[in-house]
Formats: sequence, C-alpha cells, structure tokens
Amino acid sequence: MNTHHSSLPFSGIAPDKADTDISNVTPPSSSAHTPTGNGGKLPTLTPFWRDRFFEGALILSMFLYYIVGNPKQPILYFSHIGPLLNQLIALPFLLIFAALCWYRLSIAIALLPLSLPFYMQQRAIVGTISFSLAEVTLTICLTIAFLHLLLKNRDQLSWPQLRERMGPFFWPILIFCGAAALSILVAYNRRFAFRTFHEEVVAPLLYLGLALSYLRTRQDLLRLLIALLGTGLLVAFIGLGQFAFFWNAMASIQGGQRLHATYGSANSIGLLFDYVMPLAIACLLARVAPKSRLLALGACIVMIPVLYLTYSGGAWMAISVAALFVIALSLRNRRLLLAGSAIFIVLVAGGLLVFHTRIDHFLLSWHAAAQGQGSIVKRFYLWESAWHMIQNSPWLGYGMDNWLCHYNGVNTACPNNLYHYWITVDPSTGLPTGLTSEPDLSHPHNIFLHVWVSIGIFGLLAFIAVLVLFFRLFVRILKHLSVANVEGGEQLRWMTVGIGAGMLATLVQGMIDSAFLEQDLAFCFWMLVTALLL
Repeated sequence: MNTHHSSLPFSGIAPDKADTDISNVTPPSSSAHTPTGNGGKLPTLTPFWRDRFFEGALILSMFLYYIVGNPKQPILYFSHIGPLLNQLIALPFLLIFAALCWYRLSIAIALLPLSLPFYMQQRAIVGTISFSLAEVTLTICLTIAFLHLLLKNRDQLSWPQLRERMGPFFWPILIFCGAAALSILVAYNRRFAFRTFHEEVVAPLLYLGLALSYLRTRQDLLRLLIALLGTGLLVAFIGLGQFAFFWNAMASIQGGQRLHATYGSANSIGLLFDYVMPLAIACLLARVAPKSRLLALGACIVMIPVLYLTYSGGAWMAISVAALFVIALSLRNRRLLLAGSAIFIVLVAGGLLVFHTRIDHFLLSWHAAAQGQGSIVKRFYLWESAWHMIQNSPWLGYGMDNWLCHYNGVNTACPNNLYHYWITVDPSTGLPTGLTSEPDLSHPHNIFLHVWVSIGIFGLLAFIAVLVLFFRLFVRILKHLSVANVEGGEQLRWMTVGIGAGMLATLVQGMIDSAFLEQDLAFCFWMLVTALLL
C-alpha cells in the first residue's frame, strides 16, 4: 500500500499524476480522453482508451479460449470434429491473450482474479489433462515475464528489490511453502497432496511474486482491487441468473433452495464474498467522489441478495463484523466512536440476555439434518476429530487434501483401511453426532485446524506469523495516513480499510469453515497480502 513514507517498509508503489478513485481503472491521460486524428492516418487512442482496449481484449480472448472447444463447457464444443481440432480452434484465442500480455503484462496480472470462480469447471488441455482458468492465465503471465527477463529485462524488479519489497513476510512465506512441500512425503495419497500443493500453495505464491514484481503504480493496485470486487459481482450475477431461471434445479443440487453459482456449495459464495465485499463497503463509506460511492453502492445492492440466498450463517456473521469494522474506522471522531461502541455493546448484551434462549435454539438447530443435529453442533465433533488427528501427527500433519483419507472409511474420494477419526456417536451421551449424514466433508471447518492437520505445526506457525505481520502493517499504514499529508490519502485509506476488513471477515468465517485452503480462496488470501504490500 503506497504511503510514501520512509519509516514504512513497503512504500515503493508510485503515485499517479492525478488522484483517482474506483470509477477510474487507469491513470488519466495528460491529453483529452478522446481519439485524436493523425493526418490521413487512423486515429490514435489516448492512454486511457488504450488501457480500456487492452483490458477488454484480455478478458474477451481468455473467455473465448475457455469456452471454445472445451468439452467441459459444451456451449461451443464441436463434438463432430474431435478433441484435437477443437483445441486447434481455441488456440488462436490463447495466442492473442499471450500477445496482449506481452504489451500489457501488468494489466493481465491485475485482472487474474476474474478467472478464480471457474476453478471447478476446468479447461481441457490435452486428452484428460485439464487446468483451471486461473492456472492457465498464470502460466501465460509467468511465461511472458520470463521472456521479458530473458530478452529485454524490462519492467520487473530484480530479486534483491523483490526480496526487499516482501520485507519480514519473506521468511514466514518460505517456511509455509516448505512445510507444505514436506507434508507431501507423509501423505497417504501423495497424488492428492501434490496436486493441492500446486493449486493452493505454489500457484498463489507465484502470483504474489509476479504481482509484486510488475504492479508499480496506484492504478495497478486499484485495478487489482476492482478485479477482486468484479469477481464477487461476476459470481453474484451468475447466482441471480440461477435464482431467476434454474430455481427448481437448485433444490436437487444442494438439498435445499440455496444459491451456489459456479461452486458446489452455497457456503463457497459466502467465503469468496468475505474477501471482496468489504472493499465495496469501505469505498461506500469513504470520503471519495460521489460517483465512486454510487458504484460501490451498486455493487453492494447486487451482492447482498445473493449473500442472503446462500443461507450461509457464517458469511452473514463475517460480512456483518467486517461492516461494523469499516464503520468504526470511518468515524474519525474518537468520542463519537467510543460512544457508539459503548451503545452497541450495551444493545448486544441486552439482546443476548433477553433472547438468549431463542438464540441458542436458533444456533443449535441451524441447518439441522434428519438426525436432528444442526451444523454448529456437528462442527464441534469435527473439531474434536481434527484434534485427535493432530495429536497423532502434530509436526508434519497428514498432507494437503488428505483429510478424508483419515477422517472416515466410507467416503468415495479416498477409501482405505486406515484408522479413522470421525465420531459417529457422542461418547458421553450415546446419541448420534449427525456426521454420518455428510461422510464427504473434506476439511475440519476451521481455518487453523485445517492448516495444522494438512501441513503440520510449522506451517501453522508460519501462517499465523503472516497474519500477525499483515495486521501489524495494516495498523502502521492507517496510523501514517491519519497523521501525514499523503497525496490521494482518502483513496489509499479506503483501500487499506477494505483490505483489512476483507481479511477480518475471512478469519471470522474461517473459525467455522474452510476459508483458505481452496484454490480461489488461497489466491484471494495472498492477493490481499499483495495489495497491502503494494
């Protein structure tokens, strides 16, 4: 986050010539924002419209590559000509994307978040080999970056500069990556572990390095945050389309009328919204141009009904906490903040005292299954199962995506004859725990237990260190912006607040769900870290 202050370790991002907000994605041109003639030649685009062209062309070319000739997206798959010819038909769109990356790699890097919601519907490459859209996009960006380094040595930072830009985050990230790699050796299913290591650790961290190397200006940072917000809007529009046209099909897919959009679970929408929706809330409450706040309001209006229709209690709670966090930081008057906080605490405490019986019943029966156990109660048994697993392998864990191999023996993903840790009957009451109704739960529904059981104690400590450094830097930036006269300070402030609120919402829902070790969520996590470092 750019603050231009020597006491802050990560202040290398350059300001734009004019302060811009969420309504502008690239820096304004010094000339008029209209095409200008050049004698009898074709008109020349100004920098503003040239960047708009590259943004649109990059998105369109990758979108066409994704849907044309992809057997997993049969909209434009030509079954009568065979898979090889389908691949050849789609190849020009990939080459166009690569050519555009060569000229505007920073734009392509910043727009990568738009590919994240489709990681479950992968792009077939050759035969049965397929990769997510994010992996394909990242591979092209890395290839172009390597060619830049090899042929022209332009744009990117040197290794010492990149290392300096990462500051104290470098060692925790390195330890986290090393612990995840080491856990592959102890995994029961090493194929699962290696694949997940690539998708959820290596690829997101490669993106972090690429973004820190190429994103230099405030507009690069703004474009990245808008792309993150655009990812949430994209999922929201798909969800609204599902609500409007495929409502009856949702019941058979989800076991209830809950939106799931491009995901297999409604909770996944809420987990993505944790990362992106606080950005819109922060801009809405910021002291920026009315046009920017109006756009942020529009984004909230689109996402709120989708969030409601997921019926994800964890997401509702997380976004509410993030909204309160943003409101608190938007109150610059300390007395007003203290008075408002005191009134809020009194109201919450009074509500808990008066309605505690109804609240307890609501929480314990939330999403109750046929066996009568709500999802909150089942999570306690899940956490107990995870704790028993950790006690038997605390140092290295069990390998990424190997939870089901040790959790139970009746799942379809990893059947085996190992000792299993799931708790089917409460040992103290003898009553069913309700876990048998969901034998394919693939994680312990807690972000810290999930990391620990996957990659061991060293990975967990490194992950916690990253979080501590993140919020430490967050506080330092806010303090600096409150006392220093920084160019575009209000814009930087809402960006910082939105990034911090997104991480807070992630941790809140992460207490009861998997908010990190999924491909899209891992990318989002490291993108927030990247944005704060910028």
